Amino acid sequence: MFNMERSTKVYLAGAVLGLLFGVLLYATQAVRWEAQALVRLAQTATGQQNQITSEFNAVEDVPVVIERLKSRSFMSEVVKRAKTDGVADILNQDKCNCLTIKLIKNNDALIISVVGNTPELAKISADAVVEELKSKHNVMLDDYKRGIERKALAIDRETEALSKNIAVLADSMQMSKDKADDAQAVSKGILIMTMQADLEKKRSQSAGLRDLMSSFYSRGTELLEPIFVREKRLFSSLWRACLFGTLLGVFFSVLWVRWGKYEGRVQL
Repeated sequence: MFNMERSTKVYLAGAVLGLLFGVLLYATQAVRWEAQALVRLAQTATGQQNQITSEFNAVEDVPVVIERLKSRSFMSEVVKRAKTDGVADILNQDKCNCLTIKLIKNNDALIISVVGNTPELAKISADAVVEELKSKHNVMLDDYKRGIERKALAIDRETEALSKNIAVLADSMQMSKDKADDAQAVSKGILIMTMQADLEKKRSQSAGLRDLMSSFYSRGTELLEPIFVREKRLFSSLWRACLFGTLLGVFFSVLWVRWGKYEGRVQL
């Protein structure tokens, strides 16, 4: 039957053994490395005379960016860019949950974290992810600019063709007047007025697009801080491991004492 003195000894022994277990656990725990990258997404705005007159807007919505970062096709491109053994295993979501993305609230920025077995591998992987994302967004920005240019050129061609048609109709209307064909002349005059209204509309559209091109500002996806690499352990410090081991030892010693008392009562 357990008495108070024996119970105290069991508690102390459990605490000591737990403490030793915590030290052993800290010394033998697997050490991994986490690389973190603070990234601001590509943004666009408009302005005049080097003054931004509108808010910056992300070129791609943040939820879409997060899904892109998790996609297999994107990761395949990242692995090709990294050209380092081990990166494919780290970024394979089926094998390892080593890539995490944290959204910064009320901001077009993300924290991209990659965990690897070595600091070099973690940093290379994180850097490859960031560089691939920057490349994708640069292509999107270029496509956006070229799209505006193509649309402006298309409208210019339409404007030129419309101007020529108006000139031809004007000559035809004058010939109708010379032949005293008033009905034909009036009909052509009405058509010319309609075409001129359309012409002014297209000229306004072209001017608006060219103003947009001249006032268009963009900044690509970029690292706000250099990639930071740190140790990633189950227990970040020795005292945490010792505290965990001590509490675990005390817990099991309490169970042992209670079990001993229960056995004693059963025997009685």
